[in-house]
Parts: sequence; C-alpha cells; structure tokens
Amino acid sequence: MQEMTEFLSQYKEPMPEWLKKLDPNDYEEPKLEEVLNSRVAFYPACYSDGFMVEVFNSSHSAHVYLYADYAMQKEEWIEILHTQKPRKKVDKDGISYRIIDRNFKGYDEIAYYDYSFDEIVSPEEWTPHFEYTHGPWNGKRFCRLSIFERQETYNESYGAERFALLYINDDGIMLYDALWGSKKYKAPFACLMEDYGTGGTYNTLGKGGRMEAISKETGIYPKFMIFGHAAKPWYNTIKVPDVSGKSGGGWGYLRTLYTKEGKIKHD
Repeated sequence: MQEMTEFLSQYKEPMPEWLKKLDPNDYEEPKLEEVLNSRVAFYPACYSDGFMVEVFNSSHSAHVYLYADYAMQKEEWIEILHTQKPRKKVDKDGISYRIIDRNFKGYDEIAYYDYSFDEIVSPEEWTPHFEYTHGPWNGKRFCRLSIFERQETYNESYGAERFALLYINDDGIMLYDALWGSKKYKAPFACLMEDYGTGGTYNTLGKGGRMEAISKETGIYPKFMIFGHAAKPWYNTIKVPDVSGKSGGGWGYLRTLYTKEGKIKHD
C-alpha cells in the first residue's frame, strides 16, 4: 500500500518554463494562458486548506494551484499567507468550525499579481451550462496569483523549488464551467471535492452535482480526483488501487484518490 504522495511522485513534472524564468523584480505579469495551461490542481470551496499544495507539491506532480472560495476576502487571504497562526476553533451560530490559518512553511511569497476575472475568461468565450447566482460574499471579487519559492534551508525532497497559487474568491463550480467547460484551457490534472455542509456550498461537488454534469457534457475530466468524506465519487471513476487515503482539512476527514476509468501508472 502506497501513500498518496508516494504514488503521485510517479507523475513528477519539471517546473513550467514560465515559472522557472519568472523574475520577481520584473513587473510584467505572467500570461494567464501559460499559467492555466500548465498542470493545474484545482480546489473549489477550499477556504484556507493547504492540503492540495501539501500533497502535489511534495510529490512534484503539480506546480500550479487554483483555489476558489467565495467566502474568502482579499485582506484575509493576504493575512493568511503572511502570518503563522496555530489551529484554532471558532464557534459561529452554534456550529463549531476548526480552521487552519497558516502560511506555507518553508516557502516565501516572492511575487504576486492581481488580475480581473475577464482576463481569465471573458463572457464572450463561454456559454454557461447552468445559471450562476452565487458570488463573493462581500461583493468584492479578487483574482490573485502568488509565486512561492522554497527557502534555502529546505531541499528537493521537501517540495518544488517554486509553485504558483491563483486564488479567486468566487463560485468554484462556475469557475470549473468557465475554464474547462468552455474548453479554453486543458483539463485540470487534479481536483479536490469536499462537501463540508457547513459553509455556503449550494450544490454537491460529488456525484450528481453540477461539476460532474459539466464533465459528462464536455468530456473534460481531471486526471485525478480526491473525494472527501461526504462527496460521493463521480460516475465512472475508480479508487486508485493500493493507495491509502490521507486525512486533511480543518476537520481532519479522510480523503481518497480516484481517477477516471482507464490505465493507471504504478511502479
């Protein structure tokens, strides 16, 4: 039985050229087409959960992460990235939440770039598969790309030399539709689906939900899918054999690696 990170290390990739050549002292923004056509690991309804980066960065199997959550505010996200905080428990409306707010240990943010949503996908470039009425809770959308570089005290066994994280505080299902339902960008390498049931998720991310319907309609699927405790695996997906689940997120739920039916690479 392999650990999830050990299995994914078989899919180790070189750093994308645009990321390798990026000069943090150069004010020219990376081209979003290059960023989003890299190998992308997508995490909708993520809030501040670092699980996706932990798993795919330590295995060197992805260098670009797309996070989406309309509950996040720009000022809060910036604070999370630059402040080391312990795990804390918050009681809100009679519900207990466990939140992990911490920066990425061993990495420094060396550059960041702000974009408008229309730069990612303009309204003329896609026809939504559904009507979307959910947006940023505070009414202020942000799209921030952060570039992280590994500190000198850590080596390759810890994680990639650099990785990029694009955070958009908007509807993750809508983003999946806009980016991949439109077929503007190549399919994501991985996607994490976790139905917490305590936030603002209006539609399941698992089986029977809109994201699965979009994939069925377009034929665009992530190579790998990680399903949390309450998100049921999509139709025609299989659990990757001989790979153990991994606990993560604020609640510590077990997450399991799945793939679309087909050939799976094993050492």
